[in-house]
Parts: sequence; structure tokens; C-alpha cells
Amino acid sequence: MNEKNEFQESWLLCRAGSHLCALPLTLLAEVMRLPPVEPLAEAPPFMSGIAVIRGAPVAVLDLGRLLGQARTAPTRLVTAQIGDQAGGRVLGIAVAEVIGVRRAGQLGPRTAVPLLREAAQESVSAIGALDSEALLFLGNLHLLVEGMAA
Repeated sequence: MNEKNEFQESWLLCRAGSHLCALPLTLLAEVMRLPPVEPLAEAPPFMSGIAVIRGAPVAVLDLGRLLGQARTAPTRLVTAQIGDQAGGRVLGIAVAEVIGVRRAGQLGPRTAVPLLREAAQESVSAIGALDSEALLFLGNLHLLVEGMAA
């Protein structure tokens, strides 16, 4: 990605447990209150279950659990659209709080982090800082989202 595109890229800032996270806005569809989620017995530990959104069942990933924050209390759901609008699928990403949207240029430099938990390696692309807080860039979240929505 060239510097101009990198600077213009927008991110949704949110909290997942105690982590401050940035999700790529290009992947996201909408933000809403967390609807009721029906657990699934055989789901991976970071999957909350299934919610009905706009009349359709949607798998819900708990971002806090994915990042090792097992005792989070998500209150918001961010939906991610995978594939084209007509044939695409939706995945719900449960987060504790949605903070707002920032351009990449407002978020400062980031660095790659080689040693992360196995699940998080697929989604955390870099770590930066915002004010005095670490910021997890989930730029590779599409890899996990595409896998879950398949």
C-alpha cells in the first residue's frame, strides 16, 4: 500500500475487553446494540454464537475473547460484509465499546508484532499507540472473517 492510501485509510476504534482496537472501515457495514446471541455448543471459544440481524442468522465473534479477554462484556455489534453485496455474507463482531472513526494519519506509526496468540495472529496486523494506550490494528481481520463466513 502506498503512503497516500495508507494515510487515507479509515479505521473504526473500539474496545474489546481492556484492548483498544482499530478495525478497517472498508470491511464494516454497521454498528448496533448487541442483540440476543444464541450460543453454539461446538463453536470455537471466541465465537459467541448466532444472532438474528435483519431477519437473517449471523455468526457472532467476540473480539475480546479472540484477543484473550475471556471476561469481557460486549455491548455493541459491528457487522462485517464479506464478498459482494448481492452474494456476500455478514459476520457480527461483538465489542465492549465503539469510540469512533479515525484516518490512519491520525493514529501514528505502527509496528508488526511477531509473537501473538495463535488466533490473534490471523487478525492483529500491527500495534501502535494512541495517546498513552496501545492500539491493536486488526487489518488482517478479513482473513479470520472470511474463514468464519465461508
